[in-house]
Amino acid sequence: MRVRIPNGVLRPFLIVGVASGLLSGGCTLDKVNEADLVGPSEQGVSVQLTALPDTVNADGVSQVQVELRVRANSGEALSGLAVLFHLDGGDGTMLQQAGFTYVGPVQDGIVMATDTNGVARVVYTAGTASPATVTISVRPYGIDGVRFFTRTIDILQR
Repeated sequence: MRVRIPNGVLRPFLIVGVASGLLSGGCTLDKVNEADLVGPSEQGVSVQLTALPDTVNADGVSQVQVELRVRANSGEALSGLAVLFHLDGGDGTMLQQAGFTYVGPVQDGIVMATDTNGVARVVYTAGTASPATVTISVRPYGIDGVRFFTRTIDILQR
């Protein structure tokens, strides 16, 4: 038996109609609403520090290229930035890479300037302690607090 409500619609059709209306228009699962990006940070700096290779023989002659790549908030290379490479741990030595601008030594590291591609590179020569983890840290050298960062990278010496 079907019961009519005052507007003349049968009750089962009313329930099905309301349920299908809620499912079809109220909620969709086929798209994701992502917030729009405002833009790059006004003071953001992209820093990439790599060591190739990251594992070296503890023979006193094997070398590792340690490269820093720095970009501004717009994605363009930061050239002419003085950066300090510091040997935090390990018994090897660090020297400037030929072809890159060497600013000079300081008491506890080497200061290099980034080139037109935003790259500065040093060479780490392994020591003889084995096994050992060598840590090299990099930070800007100067008083520019806006572009301050510190990055470290580990090299395994076997």
